[in-house]
Amino acid sequence: MEIQPDASVATLVEWATRAESCAPDDFRCLGELAVELAAHLQRRAQQLQTPAERRQQAELDRMVRNPRDKATLIQLTDQAFRSSRAARAADQLIHILDVQGIPRFFSPIERTMLRGFQSFGGYLPGVAVPLVKEKMRHETANVILPAEPETLARHLQQRRREGVRMNLNLLGEAILGEGEAQRRLEAYLAALQMPEIECVSIKISTLYSQISPLAREETIRTLSHRLELLYRAAQRNRFRRHDGTEVPKFVYLDMEEYRDMWLTAEVFMRTLDREGMEHVQAGIALQAYIPDSFRVQRTLTQWAIERVAAGKSPITIRLVKGANMEMERVEASLRGWPQAPFKRKLDTDANYKKMLDHGLREDHVRAVRLGVASHNLFEVAFALLLAARRGLLEYIQLEMLEGMANAQRRALREMVSSLLLYAPACRKEDFVSAIGYLVRRMDENTGPDNYLRHAFRMEVGSEDWERLRDLFLQSIEHMPHVSDAPRRTQNRQVPPLPPSIPTDWRAFQNEPDTDFSLIANCHWARELTERWQARCGDLAPDVLASVAHADIRGNGRLVESMDPSRPGVVVARYQELDRQQLEQAVECALEDVAGWRQWSARSRFECLRNVAQNIRIRRGDLIGAAMADGGKTIGEADPEVSEAVDFVEFYARTALEIHERPELAVHPRGTIVVISPWNFPIAIPGGGIAAALAAGNTVVLKPASDTVLPARLLCECFWEGGGPQRGIAIGPLHGRSCRAVFGK
Repeated sequence: MEIQPDASVATLVEWATRAESCAPDDFRCLGELAVELAAHLQRRAQQLQTPAERRQQAELDRMVRNPRDKATLIQLTDQAFRSSRAARAADQLIHILDVQGIPRFFSPIERTMLRGFQSFGGYLPGVAVPLVKEKMRHETANVILPAEPETLARHLQQRRREGVRMNLNLLGEAILGEGEAQRRLEAYLAALQMPEIECVSIKISTLYSQISPLAREETIRTLSHRLELLYRAAQRNRFRRHDGTEVPKFVYLDMEEYRDMWLTAEVFMRTLDREGMEHVQAGIALQAYIPDSFRVQRTLTQWAIERVAAGKSPITIRLVKGANMEMERVEASLRGWPQAPFKRKLDTDANYKKMLDHGLREDHVRAVRLGVASHNLFEVAFALLLAARRGLLEYIQLEMLEGMANAQRRALREMVSSLLLYAPACRKEDFVSAIGYLVRRMDENTGPDNYLRHAFRMEVGSEDWERLRDLFLQSIEHMPHVSDAPRRTQNRQVPPLPPSIPTDWRAFQNEPDTDFSLIANCHWARELTERWQARCGDLAPDVLASVAHADIRGNGRLVESMDPSRPGVVVARYQELDRQQLEQAVECALEDVAGWRQWSARSRFECLRNVAQNIRIRRGDLIGAAMADGGKTIGEADPEVSEAVDFVEFYARTALEIHERPELAVHPRGTIVVISPWNFPIAIPGGGIAAALAAGNTVVLKPASDTVLPARLLCECFWEGGGPQRGIAIGPLHGRSCRAVFGK
């Protein structure tokens, strides 16, 4: 990094000299010095703060003090402007204001305008809603740039005159098809041709609509083809910086959610390994709030060292703390997985510094330049001093968000010359695409330990300053102890352990789906697919019915079950039961020779818990059977297995509680017939059987004739669970026979 002294402030040269008093790896010493540098920058930022920025912070402070106002603003942003119909948007906006009230952090004039809209906006929505949207877009223009070419070009030219470099991120909704993916690709290519644009950030999810970890090689190949087009365009086009130097344009790969972390890194490396990519300037972002990001950093660093040793260009890694926490929490909650990011900010902060330390090693920085992305002046100061102490300042650049803490940015700009601003942009007609970004930034920046929440008004030495300083110093002490082990460790290649027995049905937890972001589970999926693909033709299994405690062949017609995804390929064979065999099955279930109805509720509960564990163990076979016989994809069949486990566990637990309530007299009904459809061949029959057995009944299962194979495997899970031999009778039969027996 080029040092740019300024007479009005202490220069970075002076701070670098002071850093030499610390031992090379004495992080505590550097931390104490970083606190002093951060204090210097904070005071200078307050001097540079404009009246408009002070008003903005006053609004933020009022919102933070009133959490309900924050919720209202998120509702207004997220709900009121998504509809393209003005009347619908006006109705939603008025409803929110009526229920929640007008947020108190708005200025008096803005509150008056909102009251007027609340009273009259519904009468002229075609006029009122566009005015409100335009006002909102104007208010957020400092954070989200207008993407119209002329307006965008003027802003970028102004930033270049100021000597500030820009990294453009074109916002947009998640793509649903290849047509949209092609339009996004063309938009990136057009942006790289604009002379005012030096750098763009893209996400792999905007390049390809069919990303799937289960089709890993195909996904990587397709993404690499499209990313190569962008790299070649960046290499062809040149950018003239403020100092007159010309450089190739630059493409950053943004990191999104945990599920795409290793995939993004693999696409990055595979593309740059292609012929003609030897001297491409490219970078990738890593998120320190994910512990195994450090493992990705080490992998990328080793690869980059070998790349540079072969005479190729170095890469850049942008270190951020993370920006999708709420999405990570939601996905983990829905899927029953551990949260991928750290749960403690202390761990995230320590990992950030550990990744800085790894990056700022002399044998690393020549292959991997670092982008230090943070608004936390403690972290920025620490990075600068660490680089200065090791004589590596030229290999790092500071990165911040456009429109966020501009005063801090100006204070830093007086001290260093290499500063890159990350700038989201969208067109007027696509402003709805910016809503998610705005909500995310609003949520992040109002967190109690977020530096930006306090940055505008925080005085050095104040209570907030001291608290944030202590958190910073604690994270330095925690650096040796923070783990890089993934928090999500599920491995379907290893037999699952049964969960602990729930003490109460209210403590019930859903069975986790398979986490296909983990490579071991992708290998497992590929192996089970290959195994089940071979079970066809002469190797296709014969599916036997179970009648009166015995496996039998039916006396009806022979049915060859075909794989819907492979026309003409036989995956199972069975014979339908005739009327006599079916009546025999019903009679056996009614007699209950094994005495299932007389079992105690506790014994049935323990048996069904064994059944649930059997289903967990045979997840792969159940998925394979559903794929082969029902045409299910792995992504469709896997949640069905989880749901079947949930049914068995939940019904067993709730039935036990009902039976053990002294004020109730509970008795089985007798025999239950479960007639399941073809489209959910695991979950629906599993739930029907489990509910009936948990209540003490016997069961006759008539599966759909199109999916007899997974039904048979499911019943084996019940039979092997320790219950009465053939507590369930299974009969593949024609639908008319079923109606003849059970419909009378």
